[in-house]
Amino acid sequence: MRYDKTMRDTLAEAYTRTRGPVAYLDESYQAPDPVITTANTFYIFTAVVVHHEDMDELRKGLEDIAGGRYWHTRDALGATKGRQQTEDMLGFLADGSEACVIAHRVPVDETDHDAEQARRACYRGMAMELARGAEGKWDPVELLVLEQRNQKNFRNKDRKNHSELVAEAKIPRHTRQIQVSPSLERLLWLPDVVSMAFRRTLTHHDRTSTLFEIVKDQVHFVQPVD
Repeated sequence: MRYDKTMRDTLAEAYTRTRGPVAYLDESYQAPDPVITTANTFYIFTAVVVHHEDMDELRKGLEDIAGGRYWHTRDALGATKGRQQTEDMLGFLADGSEACVIAHRVPVDETDHDAEQARRACYRGMAMELARGAEGKWDPVELLVLEQRNQKNFRNKDRKNHSELVAEAKIPRHTRQIQVSPSLERLLWLPDVVSMAFRRTLTHHDRTSTLFEIVKDQVHFVQPVD
């Protein structure tokens, strides 16, 4: 509970200090694994760019669709009503003006067993484009809110990836990264559902691949940067 309060306070403080929109990031991937598969590998990093004045409306709408404070698209698609909820969530996003930005690598190098090299390249390309802004698409982003990974060593890698971009002057020094659980920030559900929708275009050949059709018109692709 103390950790949750600290993270909520940290996030609230970051929002107060941030000018312009905030980007929420999540991923979906299939890493090379000699036991499972070394084919059909990919890494998808998705950002959804949200303006401050739209945050509360989006949070409420997402919670209404999910029917509660928990959402994970992979779990939802395995449930009876999850397909419709997923479509509704994508439709809700498509009704707004939020830009969706995707960096993806297909395939992942077969020596990149944990896909961390692909993650780094996708994050670098994504962060650089978000910070730069794209005229008519999104304003420069100063705050990147990233779904926090469970293992400390992976969280440290994500911080290092960001710090390297600052040190290399690839992004402005005031560009911040915060890692937080979706349980504390429901807006992280947005890149989760978009990542899964795009993933299905790579992994499925049935009607589930049409999920991406709902939001494809507001998706912008950027190149990974090694």
